[in-house]
Amino acid sequence: MKVTKIEALRDKILIYADVAGAVTVRETVATVGPNEPRVLSERSAFPENGIIGLERFFGEADGIYSRFEVFFNGEKLPGVCYVTDISPDVPENTMPYPTVNTIKTLAAPAFLNDELNIQQGLMNISIAQIMSSRETEDTIPYVFNGKTYYFIRSAVEAVDAQMKSVPFTTMILLNAPKGWGSREEKALLDKVIHPRFDWDFPSAFISAFDTEREEGFGYYGAFVEFLAERYTRPDGKYGRAVGAIISNEVNSQYIWGNAGEMTAGDYMEEYTQAMRFAWICGQKHCSHFRVYISLDHFWCGVNFSANEPKRYYSGRSLVELLNDISLRDGNFGWGIAHHPYPEDLNFPDFWNDRSPRFALDTYRITFKNIEVLEAFLAQERYLYRGKSRRVVFSEQGFNSQNGHFKDITEKQAAAAFVLAYMKSRNMGIVDLMTHHACVDNPHEFGLNLGIFRYDPTKPCCVGEPKPILESFMAMDTPDEPRVVEKARAFIGEELFDLILNPPEIVGDENRENVLGNA
Repeated sequence: MKVTKIEALRDKILIYADVAGAVTVRETVATVGPNEPRVLSERSAFPENGIIGLERFFGEADGIYSRFEVFFNGEKLPGVCYVTDISPDVPENTMPYPTVNTIKTLAAPAFLNDELNIQQGLMNISIAQIMSSRETEDTIPYVFNGKTYYFIRSAVEAVDAQMKSVPFTTMILLNAPKGWGSREEKALLDKVIHPRFDWDFPSAFISAFDTEREEGFGYYGAFVEFLAERYTRPDGKYGRAVGAIISNEVNSQYIWGNAGEMTAGDYMEEYTQAMRFAWICGQKHCSHFRVYISLDHFWCGVNFSANEPKRYYSGRSLVELLNDISLRDGNFGWGIAHHPYPEDLNFPDFWNDRSPRFALDTYRITFKNIEVLEAFLAQERYLYRGKSRRVVFSEQGFNSQNGHFKDITEKQAAAAFVLAYMKSRNMGIVDLMTHHACVDNPHEFGLNLGIFRYDPTKPCCVGEPKPILESFMAMDTPDEPRVVEKARAFIGEELFDLILNPPEIVGDENRENVLGNA
């Protein structure tokens, strides 16, 4: 006996359980972590043909967000405890995921979008950028799950403008106490920053979302649903969003999704809940809404120190945990936002990377071996409803150096984009491949990742184009064959063709030793 599915209708929650006889259904808030979630209701029910029907709305609470436990003869049934299916008549937007003739994108200033043929975008949006704990003349009230929250009108309108500058956008949802537009409102930060965020760690740039406290989780829910409702409208009044990446590079959580020191298992219990909640909020309004876990290029390896297992994790271990938790509590449509930078971000010639292997137990996944990600997700236990999970390459770039190596590294970057783009396009499960960034950033750890040089005297600091611009412009156009042949000649035809069409991916024979293979 187990619960196999929970479906949200317009006014009902249907729990599918292979049990005959009276049951008790306990509904709680969906917080996870060390605190027991608050019980919303306990209801007696009798399944009909294996389906337990409940009213979806109980008081001010919407059951689409709740956790459900079914008890039979005093014993809790195993299986699904969150909504896994949303009836097709619930979301207002039932259009299919948009199709485009190119997966390339770039976070470019709006005045360059048409010139560069940008058909989709990425946008960082932080809670502390657009929300407030109090009502003012510059706030928009928004009711979520029976409570009113406040969004800063001027900040939202700035998001509107950027969102409308491209046909559609994948949002990157952040919880940043400083930077990323944060207004550093202490009263708000006290409510939304993770309760174990390490304020004393100078490199903790972003907090994990708070799924432990009911108040913090409420703010997070309001945040994601406000964005989903506003930016998935069929009329596209404010712009179009098609999905959300949850936080940033969470395998290096102590920097990019800080929740204090936690085991990977405990961290993923909370992070999976943040992903699931974003998926439910998105699917409630838009049937093609997608969510992604954000990972850097370490796969079986670990960034910084393998001796700090409560701060830094391997990407693969997090994907395995995400899948296990999803299958245990109710599978949902998550994907992966991967950052396949070269193994050393200073050097753009990824075809010379040493640590990436064409094996599931590779230390890193860079553009040299991105096919590993496809092979991993093709395994039956990772499929979602018979299909592979989707992938976005949401942040990666090819650095050009200064000084004596400027010219050669700029040429390497131009060739690298061509080969990386062709490999991404060949995978067939990639929704977008971005290049980070549009313009060299003098404050980005000494890297020059733009396709334009930095010039503070020009609009948006867009200076002279670098050789990589030619590659970016040509792909998926009639000019593509020319830049492909140019890149093949530069890299070497035999090596180019081998990396473009790599050997078959092998399995996990050496996984126990992989951490020593960097």
